[in-house]
Amino acid sequence: MTASHGTFVFDKPAGSDKAFVIMPDGRNERPNFVVKGKRRSMFDFYFEEEGTHKVAINNEPTYWTQYKAGRRDTVKWIKATKAERDALLPEKSRDVVTQVGFTRAESYITVGKPTDSVFKIEGKLLEMKPVTHPSDIVEGEPVTFQFFYNGEIQKDVKAEITREGTLYRNHQEQIDVVSDENGEITFTPDVAGRYVMKANYKGELVDNPLADKASTNVHLTFEALLQ
Repeated sequence: MTASHGTFVFDKPAGSDKAFVIMPDGRNERPNFVVKGKRRSMFDFYFEEEGTHKVAINNEPTYWTQYKAGRRDTVKWIKATKAERDALLPEKSRDVVTQVGFTRAESYITVGKPTDSVFKIEGKLLEMKPVTHPSDIVEGEPVTFQFFYNGEIQKDVKAEITREGTLYRNHQEQIDVVSDENGEITFTPDVAGRYVMKANYKGELVDNPLADKASTNVHLTFEALLQ
């Protein structure tokens, strides 16, 4: 795991202490060994059960409240939910908005015959459900993923897909797509290799006691195989 502006480039370590593996039978397992180094963090897990596993790191939701104050309408931020903000905001605060941020980092690993039991969604914030099985992603063939927000199909999710090796080419060759009415995106990886998908949804929340807006992400790593 690493936090980087590049694709599969090691810059600084990202926390992997919350990593877990969803097994083909639905149970959760923890990594066998976790280490955080100078430029990346790593964990070991021995995949031996037949079927498709989901490796995930789900960060805790964070809530930030934005407001304006003073004669110059200076924009300021405090870490607070809608329920907490009134006790923390200064008097005469204006244009108060609370936003929730959340990121999932995921990957799928298959041993033997592919299965789909780990595709079940939780119904919380932004989630991605593979329509094309990750084991069936092949160069030159269309790939479809579907997005949900709080368990409901979500359109207008913006996703960017980038192939590894950006350090060694002049252009990112990034694929930009937006989910349709069915919450689906479809794209075609032209070249075999490793890819990163970064998907984001920003929208208003209705009758939510903790936030007015959401900025939520799903990051997925996957491979496109040779024909």
